[in-house]
Amino acid sequence: MSTEQNKQIVDKFFEKFSAADVAGALELLDDAAIWRAMGREGGLPMSGEMDKPMIGELIENVKSAFPDGMRLTPTGWTAEGDRVALEMESYAVKSNGIVYNNFHHFLVALSNGKITSLREYLDTLHVKQVFIDN
Repeated sequence: MSTEQNKQIVDKFFEKFSAADVAGALELLDDAAIWRAMGREGGLPMSGEMDKPMIGELIENVKSAFPDGMRLTPTGWTAEGDRVALEMESYAVKSNGIVYNNFHHFLVALSNGKITSLREYLDTLHVKQVFIDN
């Protein structure tokens, strides 16, 4: 796949994620795909590794936590070969009115038109404030 095609696959994945289209998002993942959210496992929700079924559960959990959905806005792209780096801002409002507005950096690897891994870097303190403290 070309670099541009890989960017389009990543963009489509996050569009499906934002729309809570579990089946559509999972279709773009390799069966052995892993999403690794940086942070020490066990300390916060979202830290550690998720396999493909767990990624589907994550999308469902986001859908449940944010009744009006989550907007994911790409703010910068860098791509080379089978790797796509993406800066993104998320915005959503929980049912209790608490706003989740985080900044993310994803490093996404692809092979044969499928996403094989996602590495996510985000503000873990904000995750704690929104999901644990409230």
